[in-house]
Amino acid sequence: MDLKDFAFRMRYETLRSLLDRNGAVLQLLNDLEADLRHMRHFDPRIRRPLCRILDDATLMAQELNLLSSNRYFEVFDVLFTIRGELANLEAEAADARGQPLAIPIGHEGSLDERLVGGKAAGVAALAMRFGDRVPGGFTVTTAGYHRFIEENRLHDRIRLLLDDLGIGTDRDRFCDRTETIRNWIRSADVPQGVREAIDYHASAASSSVGAWGWAVRSSAIGEDGVCSFAGQFDTLLRVRPEDLVDAYREVLASRFSERAVTYRIHCGVSEVETPMAVLFMPMVEARAAGVAASIDTSAPDSDRIIINAAPGLGDDVIQGRTKADVILMTRGSTPEIIEVDKGTDSGVRGLIGDHVLAEVGRLAMEAEAALGYAVELEWAVGDDGAVRLLQVRRLRPTAETDERSDDVGRRGIPILEGGMTVFPGRAEGPVAFLDPDGDPSGIPEGSVVLTRLAGPEIVSTLPRIAALIVEEGNPSGHTATLVREFSVPSLFRVGASIRRLTGRGVVSVDATRRRVFEGSRWPGIRERVLARLARGGSARLSGPLYERVMALNLTDPEASDFKVGGCRSVHDTIRFMHEMAIRSMFEFGDRHHGLPLSRNRRRLETDLPLKFHIIDLEGAVTTDARKVPPWSVECVPFKALWRGLSDERLPWPDRWKRMMRDVPAAFREEMLGARRGLRRNTDDNYLMVARDYLNLNARLEYHYSTVDAIVRQGDQNNHVHFEFRGGGASEENRVRRARFLEKVLRESGFGTDRSGSLVTAWLRRYPSQETEAALELLGRLMVCARQLDALMRQESDIGFYAEGFLAGDFSIFSW
Repeated sequence: MDLKDFAFRMRYETLRSLLDRNGAVLQLLNDLEADLRHMRHFDPRIRRPLCRILDDATLMAQELNLLSSNRYFEVFDVLFTIRGELANLEAEAADARGQPLAIPIGHEGSLDERLVGGKAAGVAALAMRFGDRVPGGFTVTTAGYHRFIEENRLHDRIRLLLDDLGIGTDRDRFCDRTETIRNWIRSADVPQGVREAIDYHASAASSSVGAWGWAVRSSAIGEDGVCSFAGQFDTLLRVRPEDLVDAYREVLASRFSERAVTYRIHCGVSEVETPMAVLFMPMVEARAAGVAASIDTSAPDSDRIIINAAPGLGDDVIQGRTKADVILMTRGSTPEIIEVDKGTDSGVRGLIGDHVLAEVGRLAMEAEAALGYAVELEWAVGDDGAVRLLQVRRLRPTAETDERSDDVGRRGIPILEGGMTVFPGRAEGPVAFLDPDGDPSGIPEGSVVLTRLAGPEIVSTLPRIAALIVEEGNPSGHTATLVREFSVPSLFRVGASIRRLTGRGVVSVDATRRRVFEGSRWPGIRERVLARLARGGSARLSGPLYERVMALNLTDPEASDFKVGGCRSVHDTIRFMHEMAIRSMFEFGDRHHGLPLSRNRRRLETDLPLKFHIIDLEGAVTTDARKVPPWSVECVPFKALWRGLSDERLPWPDRWKRMMRDVPAAFREEMLGARRGLRRNTDDNYLMVARDYLNLNARLEYHYSTVDAIVRQGDQNNHVHFEFRGGGASEENRVRRARFLEKVLRESGFGTDRSGSLVTAWLRRYPSQETEAALELLGRLMVCARQLDALMRQESDIGFYAEGFLAGDFSIFSW
């Protein structure tokens, strides 16, 4: 072995070790992300995998510097800085253990949302501004919830049932699991410290509690925030003092209701991010109650207030289960009534008087001024005529869409006009009717849904429907909040005219102008609707561990910030080190390209449009010829991958060359991004093989692929690591292709991570036969995915091509 071969062999061994650590760390990061959906970031069970990730990343930094002659020593500084920051989390754990189990409304700590939840923090803010107008009460904090879960040893059992629940889970299975968790909580013991806190604070407030008893409400972290959780958890009313502990337990159980878990999944919110505090408030013996919005959300510049009001308690109005009067009022120091849309039989106006409605409007504006944002204010009028404030949530106005809604030059008369806009915009889809008491899971995706009344239970349909049209409905309250949150074009209070839509096929809805037309009216709207539905549930974890360990910010190797200084997380350093290690190997090979080839550096000979230098590491090539046919490579993972690449059913048209045959090569490469990335079209690609090992780093036309695999008997050391990026299409289409790859790989058993158009996938510790089958699938997938630059046109293509590939229908990838 000459010195150059020895040097290459040493680099190969170093690279192989680095790639093996890279795969192990990615798996640990994936597992850690799953853990952090159920555990707090300072949980002791997090510490061990976190230390392993940091240690392996540091060893990767050593190996990268061996490959690159110490060019990337700054990676150590980044990792040491992150390690020091994470060490401070232990102090945060000590602080958490000292948190109070209960806090009176208006006292120190009652504004801390991480301790009392969003709803209770809002009530505390009202109490500090409006004093006795808020009934008072207390909150059992998130520390009480954590103690409840820990003392009853529910954490691991809950995680076991929630781990693989998703939107696509069989409905019966979904319901059975969530019901099981609720029953565990209902049968668990409330910790003695929490019982004592409830008894103490309830006794202290007993003088303000009348015959109607207590209201016990959820106050989860994040509730009434960006993700409102409006109506997803339970509220118990008229609770007797002796039943408060049982009511507390029941509200905790509602955290795992079917609709609450579905909502969390749709919003991409992890289970650990929403621990439950519980708010206890004395009931107001209400003559009338409702919700006041400090602005008209459908027309934020209209200078109007909207008040929903009904006799008695306001809970059914807020939940959307009963009709209410809708009163439009002017904004100003003395609000005046503009219009009343009467929904109740007797009317609230005569029950409490215009002066009380004006006071409600004024209080809504005062709350807006005090909090600094538009609000939705829950209120009640007691027998003494005084207005009480029960709850406040931030109101996010809906922006007018940029669609031009004039229909000049278009034929056709609307089949429905009127109603109240809750969220503006256009949509189209087939009509589907939802019975208020029916099962919403059967509503087809992309439908325009018609219903008589819409309660918070409708949340499971909102992320997957085109538009919502409601016969009755209240423009304020939980359902309206959810509609705005999911950006669903919606019309409420269309009345009996909704019946004109029954039996129709596709309809087009213009919620901004409050009109519905028959048929498909506006080009491109259907695709925009499907794109909105496809974006649902994409939120990721947050918090110090996510930001400094798992977040991937470096996604484009050719971007200006793809350097050590751009690394803000451990995941960034892993991505950076992997890329630079591969480049270092290419650079070494390129430096020796002009020298005579020794026995272990030859060309792969094939009729397929692939160009490779094959590097034999351990006598895997059985011929001395300089051009090596694939069947002369005795490498188990290579043979498996090649079976996929050379599958006769696959299309290998030279599509881009045909399309661009009259375009100069240099211009073609510049336009299609071919000068970006590891290799140019004229550069050599390298294929490293041993009898049980394969490393492929190559550019196939305008796409970049990495495959690293070990296949041995048994499963202890077997692994496959795969990356795919690049392409000659627009960034939008590259992301669509990445989502196609992600879907196929996940359904084929791979772990996956997608960031923009970059897809990373891995398979570890599978038996040799299954690992070979996975490599064969990757071979076919690499060929088919490169065709999608010219084939993909719309969002629905993602599912179409993924389902076709998985079914073995490769003809759809022909062009």
